[in-house]
Amino acid sequence: MSSSGYRRVRKGSHHWYWVAAIPAAFVLWVAALAWLALAAQFNAFSFADRVVELSMVALGIPFAFLTVYFPIAVYRDANYVNRTSGKWAPEPMRQALLALIGAVVFAVVGVVTVVLSFSPVVPIIAGFVASVPFAVHYLRKRRKYVGVPGLPWR
Repeated sequence: MSSSGYRRVRKGSHHWYWVAAIPAAFVLWVAALAWLALAAQFNAFSFADRVVELSMVALGIPFAFLTVYFPIAVYRDANYVNRTSGKWAPEPMRQALLALIGAVVFAVVGVVTVVLSFSPVVPIIAGFVASVPFAVHYLRKRRKYVGVPGLPWR
């Protein structure tokens, strides 16, 4: 019992929210790019050649964080699903290693970026985009076997 007299009950893993943030942020980024590209078509703006860099002003830090945290979130959620689900038993370490691909791409492209003097947004975008397919795959599989937490009609 807590000090308020109510027992705290943990209903499930919330780490899948961080996994779901990957494709959600990707869709947001594509929408931002489309909006900036549309705005750049008007001659009043002179940023047509910098649309991608401009989109990273708002989304660069969140993309970098999500790319690095993604394997941890997958590990924690897969561990929860492995312990509680009778339908699907993902191996947490294997799932986390698969999710690590985005962070590896981020690091490798980061080194290449420094050596070849590319724009600093290139590794952020490359690592994040490399994480999207596995995030979608993991979420689909999780929904198929476990369902989506918090939806009582499922």
